[in-house]
Order: sequence, then structure tokens, then C-alpha cells
Amino acid sequence: MKWIFKAKSKLRILIDTHCDLSGYAEVTICAKKPDDSVVNFPAVVKDEEKGIIFYDVVDENDFDISGWWIFWPVVLFDDDRTAAGRAVKVFVHEVGAI
Repeated sequence: MKWIFKAKSKLRILIDTHCDLSGYAEVTICAKKPDDSVVNFPAVVKDEEKGIIFYDVVDENDFDISGWWIFWPVVLFDDDRTAAGRAVKVFVHEVGAI
């Protein structure tokens, strides 16, 4: 993943769930912020068989805190089964940071 900057909205979060998403009802990308609060982003399925999902950041407030964030996908299938993916830790930088 490329660098993520606080309060910027030109970004696509792309996740490989390593799971066949056939029969999915809803896909979400969850994120735990550095302040321990959790936010959810509605994901779009890019490739159902390969399990590729994404979220296009639309608001400058989506990444409002700099520091370490933890991302993981959650899938709800149409038969009420759920699956959560492996978490990934990513640093959100202040603008102008090196």
C-alpha cells in the first residue's frame, strides 16, 4: 500500500481477501484508528472469484488521525455466514511528513 496521508481523499484501499466471495451480500472494510475507535467503510467487490475488494476514499475526514491504523475485511454472505480477513497495520502520515 502506498503512503496514506491524514485528511486526503485521493486514495483507493484495495484488499485481497483470499476468499471466494460468490454469494456475498455485504462487504465491509473495518479500521481501528490510533485512538482505538473503529470505523467501517462500505467496500465494492472488484473480483468475486479472486476475493478482491476496494473502497475509494470520498471524504477528507475518512482518515482524520495520524498514526497506526489496523484494517481488516468482513464479508456477510447471503446465507448469513460471515468471514473476517487478516488484519493489516498501516501508518497514516501527517501532510509534509518524511
